[in-house]
Amino acid sequence: MLLQHILQLTNYKKVTFLNTKGLETVYFRAFLYHIMKNTSFLLLLLWGSTIYSQTFSEVSISSGIDHIFEQFANMGGGGVFFDYDNDGWEDLYLTSGKGKDHLYKNLGNGSFSLITDGWLSITAEYYTVGVVSGDVNNDGYRDLYITTWRGEDNAGDLERNLLFINNGDGTFSEKGIEYGLSIASFSMGASMLDYNNDGFLDIYTVNYVESSAFLYDDDGAINGFDHDCYENQFYKNNGDGTFSEISTTLGLTNNGCALAVMPTDFDQDNDADLYIANDFGEFIVPNTILQNNFPSSPFTDVSVETNMDVAVYGMGIASADFDKDSDFDYYVTNIGSNVLIQNDGNQNFTDIAVQAGVENTYSEGSTSLLTTSWGTAFLDVNNDTWPDLFVANGRIPTLDFIATGEDDPNKLFINNGDLTFTDISASAGINDLNRGRGMLYCDYDKDGDLDVLVVVQDSSEGVNAKTTLYQNQLNPNGNDAKNWVQIFLKGTTINKDALGAKIELTVNGEKLLQEVYGQGSHASQSSLVAHFGLADNTTISQLKVIWSSTDTQIFTDLVVNKRYELTQGSTLRSEENEFMDLSMYPNPVKSELHFKGIHVPLQVKIYSIQGKLLEIVFVDQTKTAINLEPYKPGVYILQVFNDGNQLLKSEFLLKE
Repeated sequence: MLLQHILQLTNYKKVTFLNTKGLETVYFRAFLYHIMKNTSFLLLLLWGSTIYSQTFSEVSISSGIDHIFEQFANMGGGGVFFDYDNDGWEDLYLTSGKGKDHLYKNLGNGSFSLITDGWLSITAEYYTVGVVSGDVNNDGYRDLYITTWRGEDNAGDLERNLLFINNGDGTFSEKGIEYGLSIASFSMGASMLDYNNDGFLDIYTVNYVESSAFLYDDDGAINGFDHDCYENQFYKNNGDGTFSEISTTLGLTNNGCALAVMPTDFDQDNDADLYIANDFGEFIVPNTILQNNFPSSPFTDVSVETNMDVAVYGMGIASADFDKDSDFDYYVTNIGSNVLIQNDGNQNFTDIAVQAGVENTYSEGSTSLLTTSWGTAFLDVNNDTWPDLFVANGRIPTLDFIATGEDDPNKLFINNGDLTFTDISASAGINDLNRGRGMLYCDYDKDGDLDVLVVVQDSSEGVNAKTTLYQNQLNPNGNDAKNWVQIFLKGTTINKDALGAKIELTVNGEKLLQEVYGQGSHASQSSLVAHFGLADNTTISQLKVIWSSTDTQIFTDLVVNKRYELTQGSTLRSEENEFMDLSMYPNPVKSELHFKGIHVPLQVKIYSIQGKLLEIVFVDQTKTAINLEPYKPGVYILQVFNDGNQLLKSEFLLKE
């Protein structure tokens, strides 16, 4: 093992090295010198002792993420966690506004490597805003849909949105025109969903202001808005590599200036409804819920009768069964008090944000100021079974009648389990004052707790303002007393990403419910791996997966603290390594690298230290070695997969 070699090479300089199994103390000198001299690799070093309380550590730069959203007019900034190369580790795509977007490969050791392939250069020609990911062509690889505003100069004509098709070799090809996604607009949020359950992902795009107008009081001061808004677009996936725009046919008219959209089964009839967050809701069009009636009729606007028509400056949406009553509740971010609308189970919603303590108030001294909230999500950060709430805040310059403050920190509200929340932002270490926009989460280091990323704009006041990755320190060594389980679904008769499926756990007599989407947060999409905190429960009595109205699977007596993978119609499989005796030697290597413990044919991927795929080779019981003689001296990354494309090993390799 490479760490053992490091110990042999060195005998001083004590540091803490973050690997996939947690924090490990090593002594090193020569290894770091070699890397710093011969590569641009950034090794993650965390000085000091391990933190075990409910806190987060800001690790963006140390983990290799160096990004900021280059804004124009304070709009946009999103990201998505997704596994673009199917190696079992979730990677990260970030939009960059006026600059080139960033794709970071997860190296599986707590760090990321920036991908610099030429296809990304296309994004520099557009003002990119948000991003959503899904497998639109059902080839087993997740694609990217990027919302845009204008061209590179930010002063020209509106631009179409971008569709990057995953080629399956680590690269993407932009095929928006070829696929029929050609309408230019001021696009903000987008969602992928399968509205008609035909197994193909459709795309709904929400659009913003077309022309500006204002309302005035008797003294001539502006006191409201009367903007015209671009129509939203619904692209139906035809299943043949093309889309058709059919929003009018489906009754998906919306005259609001929308910033975010969330697919969600709010009425629990196993199809995808759409909840839209509209800006200027008090003056133009409030938030809108569109009920999916497929196949009997088009979508129906039921906003008024459900009380989901909250009239706010809608920015982002979060969904969860936060009160554990087996239905979905929603949180809407705003300039001002945010909204928590609780579902009473009869398609009627009530705003309880004030009672719950999540209105997201803010004050400077004795002066009360309005917050400006954007990305948001429910997630169980402390693994106690109750969904908590994260809110990314970031001021925008506003008119005089909207009194916002400059110092507007992010918020983390812990769910108390009694319909109230407690603000622990300061003690958790997430309350920075940068201008946050998109917010997304993922257990990127696979340590059994959820980490959070906030996309930051370049207008932030902080001297070193950057997009921020907050590493959850709840469970750094995988041995915290609070248990957890993760479920990753793959569809067959439904769409490949299982978007729209619901997962229900029964734990100690309680039901924990989630739906698979990860969307709604401003311009962003979180991980599709469902994470459930389990507190001190050691068994899961039942796992119920509702794929569709006609397909449900049930499993009993699951072991905790595991990530499970389930392909529709198949048996439940643990991601736990079944090849414990598999090893590679020698390391460092001069010529041949040998493999021991091969039971099935294996695929070996060799990457540069920057994350570029160099070669794919195969080994089996008859061919147990690969020739590395042609490779230059340096550090490489080797990943080994079985015939089911399951990642078995990921190691650094030193070539002498």
